[in-house]
Amino acid sequence: FAPAFDEPALDGFRVVRVHRAGYGGSSRPDRHLTFADHARHCCQLLRELGIDSAYWVGHSSGGCIGLQAALDNPDLLAGLVLLEPAPKPAGPSSSLLHEQVIVPALAAVGAGKIAQAADIFLRGVGAVTYRELIESRLGDDGYKQLVRDAEFFFADELRAAHEWQIDDVTAARITPPALLVLGAESRRRTHVYVETVARLAEMLPVADVVEMQGLSHGMPLEDPAAVARLIAD
Repeated sequence: FAPAFDEPALDGFRVVRVHRAGYGGSSRPDRHLTFADHARHCCQLLRELGIDSAYWVGHSSGGCIGLQAALDNPDLLAGLVLLEPAPKPAGPSSSLLHEQVIVPALAAVGAGKIAQAADIFLRGVGAVTYRELIESRLGDDGYKQLVRDAEFFFADELRAAHEWQIDDVTAARITPPALLVLGAESRRRTHVYVETVARLAEMLPVADVVEMQGLSHGMPLEDPAAVARLIAD
């Protein structure tokens, strides 16, 4: 998100970029973290910064964590901007994703090949040009950081994503309005986001759907200016 958040479209906003536990320069947590844990950490940070109303911008699993945060802290979140949230609720295509992407990625992890696992996973979820994007937008160290972070992702966050569920009754309790964002190019690679966004649009009390032309799951890096304008609007 760094390139998008540095765009002039967001100059009029206070932007809080959260460093989630387990990633970046942080030490590895000494226990499993659920999506509810990550949501609680983020909302605690907002409150400690004196922020009593915020818009949550989340991508992939960050979208699911945002929905959990809205469930637990409806007074704190004014709205949600969810960029291709991870497939929860899962549609028919998710079983194929599990078979063709998750299983071989975890096999690579088991063989100690974290970089290979990250490559299998990211290409499989639609971010085909992820390495070029990261290196062009975040510099030479961006890819190295991704591989370091992938270790925690596969060790802990993938489990958290599997555990987290949302149904009609739960979704009906989410009061902040949600903007659900799809990349038009993602349709050509996988239907998991199309299915999840369509289902969430039905489940959430207040939700709109926007499709970004020419973009896929790597949209915050593919076109930071367009993503920033969308957030600002």
